[in-house]
Formats: sequence, C-alpha cells, structure tokens
Amino acid sequence: MRTMPSISGVHQHLRTFMIRAWRAERGAVAAIVALSMIPLMIGGGLAVDLSRAYLVKSRLSHALDAAGLAVGTMRTNSTSTTYLETQFQNFFNANYAAGEVGTPHDLIFVDNGGILTVSGKTTVNTVFMSIVGIDTITVSSTAEIQVETKGLELVMVLDNTGSMSGSKLSSMKSASLDLIDIVFGGEATPDFVKVGLVPFSGSVNIGSTNTAYVTDLTAFDWGTTSWEGCVEARAYPEDVRDSTPSLGGLWTPYYWADHNSYNNWIDGGSYSIDSSPPSNKGPNKYCPRAVTPLTNNRALLESEINAQWASGYTHINFGAAWGWRLISPGEPFTQGSAYGDPDWTKAVIILTDGENTTSDYVDTAYGYRWEGNLGSTSGSGTTAELNSRLTEVCTAMKNKDILVYTITFNVSSTTTQALFENCATSSDKYFNSPDSTTLTQAFRAIGAELKSLHLSK
Repeated sequence: MRTMPSISGVHQHLRTFMIRAWRAERGAVAAIVALSMIPLMIGGGLAVDLSRAYLVKSRLSHALDAAGLAVGTMRTNSTSTTYLETQFQNFFNANYAAGEVGTPHDLIFVDNGGILTVSGKTTVNTVFMSIVGIDTITVSSTAEIQVETKGLELVMVLDNTGSMSGSKLSSMKSASLDLIDIVFGGEATPDFVKVGLVPFSGSVNIGSTNTAYVTDLTAFDWGTTSWEGCVEARAYPEDVRDSTPSLGGLWTPYYWADHNSYNNWIDGGSYSIDSSPPSNKGPNKYCPRAVTPLTNNRALLESEINAQWASGYTHINFGAAWGWRLISPGEPFTQGSAYGDPDWTKAVIILTDGENTTSDYVDTAYGYRWEGNLGSTSGSGTTAELNSRLTEVCTAMKNKDILVYTITFNVSSTTTQALFENCATSSDKYFNSPDSTTLTQAFRAIGAELKSLHLSK
C-alpha cells in the first residue's frame, strides 16, 4: 500500500526544489521579483491613500449635511440668499475644522424654492502615490435638503384664570416665550411664522377697538371708565362656531353690573372703580388681557405674554372658540390664511390648569350660573355643558385640518385630562404637565415638531 508523505517531507521537497530553481535561474527570477515589486508597492500605496481619501470624503459629507440642515432651519425664518450663504459657510467651517486633513474648496449653496443643494470638494495630499506622479486626490460630496417651507400660523390659548396666579403664571409665560424662541429662531419678523395669543378666563377680550363686532355700547352705564373689550358668548350653537358676525350675529359687550357683595362699584350717584387688574372692580372686572391677532412681530408677542395676569373663572371652550376665530380667514379677525392653503400649516395650543367653572355670584361670558344660560343651574351640570362645548370646538377645528395641541398643567382631575386628550388631534399631541419643568418640555416639544425639515437625498 502506498503511504502519504508527511507534511515535513513535503516541506523539505519544496525547499529543495526552490533552492535548485534559484541556483539554476537566479538571474531571471531576481529580475521578475524586482519587477513585480513595483506594482505591489503601487497597489499598497494606492490602498493607503484611497483609504485616507475615503475618510476625508466622509468628513466632508458630514460637514455639508450639518451645514445644510442648520441653514434649512434658518430658511423657515428668512429667504435672504446672502444671509443663508453666509450661515452655510459658517456652519461648514464649524464642522470641518481648519486642522483636519484635506483642503475644502468649491463650496456651493443653492436654494431652489426650499430645496437646498449643498456641495463641495476636498483635496488630499498623497503619501505613496506621489512616487508615480500622483500628488493629490480630490473627493467631492453633494447633499440635498428639503425644507418644510410651509408657513406656520399658531395660536396659543392660555389660561389666565385666578388659579394660575403666582408661580404657575410665571411658568406658563416662561414656557410660552421658549416656544416663541423656537419657532422664530433668530428672526424678529420672519416671513413664514405668525403667532396669535388668546388669554382667557370667564371671558375673552377681543380688543376695545373692535366696536364694529359688538352691540350698542351706550346701553350700559360704564361709570368713569369704558368698555375694555371683553364679550359675552353668543347663543348656542353660535358660541362654538367660527361664523362671521353677518351670519352668527354680533357679540354683546361683557358688562358686570354693580353687585353689592362681589363687585360693588356704584354707591348712589358716585362710582368706585379700580381698573387696575387683577384685583380691579367695575363693569370690566375679571376681563383678561386683550387677544393678539396673528402677527410675525416677535417683540410684540413677547411683550403681550409678559403682560398677562391671572383673575376670574374658567371657560376653556370660550377661549378655544376665540383661538379658532383668530386663526380662521374670516371676520372678526382676518389675518389667517385660507383653509386648505398648501403653503400654510395651522395649529392651536390650548392650556389650562383646571376644569371649567361657574358661579352664582361671578359674572362671566355666560352670565351667572343661576340664570341657566348653560342649560343647568348646578355646578356639575354647567361644568359638563362647558366640557361638551369644548369638545365641539375641538372637533370643528380638527375637521378644518387645524392641528390641536392640548396641555393640562398641574391638573389632578382625570376627567379633565381625558377631556384634553380627546380634544387634541391625536394622543401624542396631548401633554400632561404636573410641574413647571414638564410644562417647559411640552412647549419645547411642540415647537420642535412644528418646525421640521429633513434630508431628502
């Protein structure tokens, strides 16, 4: 039987063969080996230099993407080509430090109606390929960023009732200012952002200059003061509709007549009126700060947020209805874009710190509770009716493709929490904020969601 040679034997035979071949043809083999080393060295050097070039290309792509996204965010506020190009260069430089390998050049920024194309090149000095005359390698990269160029119309419906006084009001103001900062970016008057404010309590102040939308003011004795702008609710169902005055009727001026115990401001023929809120008395008692119609004036919005005060009872549905009227295109406020306009997104934020309330002794947009204007004379009955009307307003806004965000702030009532979650466009647009920290987080999350862009290529 033939036996297999051992590994060591095979190794010895190969070694002997190679020595003989080398001795016999050492000149020819040496030449071949020398010649073969040249492409091997070139190939190895090419691999090293190409690896370095690949890393540089990756760094270039990252810097272009980061700069493009950053500028895309700014484009939602300004479309100035000079401004955007400067910002693109600044952000690119920040993400591609001067000490990095490679020299960037031919940086290009193009804005084609919200489609941002950014490109650039980087030249890398070779280490090994220069042996064969290739001293540099140039790599390039291109990114396309699609900016959500739709404008944003946002109305914040903010609880200004008495229970918000103190730290809660301060926290709400701070969180609201944070949101303004997010959606406005670094701009004072952006082209594509409009924000409105509706401070609400038991009524809403539409502004004392809007006399064309209310009934006869001379029917009331205003004493030494005048109508400050608050209104009563129209009769149901017009109180929950966005119907124009010509269709739904005018609003009756809110007028709290003299009440000996809760608002004593007439003593015989003389008047005792304090028109300095929140502890004022007189016909305008508990009338909150006037609404701010949609505007792109950042300074005005910040000033109006800071000027709000807390007093009065809670009619969330009434505030929500006026939030809808601010953002709609029809009268009494006409700053809103048309429904269905593809260039604008409409959103309303509704915040409260408690449930709807009524009183037999405190006048509101629906009068006194004992008058039965809400179909009931009990506290639970009127609260249930106000809740139902809030749901109607929220549903109507959602049917108009208005994004509805809701926030409960330090609210323990699960009924109110459920009411607000159902009011929102979807459950992820409802925020339960038990404290000021989570309230700030809620406003920031909403702001970030309303201002979005993405890499399209």
